[in-house]
Amino acid sequence: MKKLWMVSVAALLVACSGGPGSGDVEKALTAYFKEATGTTMTFERLKVGECVRGDSPGYACSVTGTARYQLGTRTEQQQLVGTFVIDKVGGNWTVVDRR
Repeated sequence: MKKLWMVSVAALLVACSGGPGSGDVEKALTAYFKEATGTTMTFERLKVGECVRGDSPGYACSVTGTARYQLGTRTEQQQLVGTFVIDKVGGNWTVVDRR
């Protein structure tokens, strides 16, 4: 019973952390790259590490995976490795910086 209680508390803490979830980060990255490149990227094996709140606004989230996009008639892919700062802007999670 004690173990179940600890798991429940841990789940609540994660849910109440206020930071972006993996789905939020993926949506923010999709919008970020669409604005930057004019093309829609899809992600494969996207892995979002821990999102840490820093001194500046937003959460620094480490991200790895593969980005796929159309370039003319070809489908290109590129490794995606980096830290993106995600913050709420106008009610939506948005990439505000890349480190």
